Amino acid sequence: MTPMTSEVQHVLERTPAILRALVEGASGAALEFHETDGAWSPKQVLCHLAEAEITDWMPRIEMILGSNQDKRFAPLDREGGFVRYAGWDIADVLTEFERLRHSNMTRLQQFGITEAALERTAVHPEFSTVTLSQLLACWATHDLAHINQITRSLVRHWGPSVGPWRKYYRLLADY
Repeated sequence: MTPMTSEVQHVLERTPAILRALVEGASGAALEFHETDGAWSPKQVLCHLAEAEITDWMPRIEMILGSNQDKRFAPLDREGGFVRYAGWDIADVLTEFERLRHSNMTRLQQFGITEAALERTAVHPEFSTVTLSQLLACWATHDLAHINQITRSLVRHWGPSVGPWRKYYRLLADY
């Protein structure tokens, strides 16, 4: 495993525990809170993350590393997890995400990705040619961005209740 792959995997392996710590015990109102019109709630973000474990990251990695000549990524349905996990309890979605991520981390290690493999390419429907290195960096960045999104949403859920302390929170300044 390359240093880059190892670093990405380190981020990816920690995400489930971070998410569990953020949402476990949060109220239904906090988990369904939309900070703005059109923004995803923390629960929707978790559904999206779980869906991406099935339809996005590993299929694309397998495509790049595989021998099939067609290296065109299928477009991603960003809201597909909302349908797949409709009616699921947040604890069940989180447990499913943990299971899927663990499986994907095992598979990622099994690939034994080399420096040369990181330069292999595929065709993204919007961005054209992308490398495996870029895809892996995107996966880690995607996790961190959604952790930030959930945290921001939870901050803004509680924001109206902090009273005069609001002035100390930059996340509440423009909200």
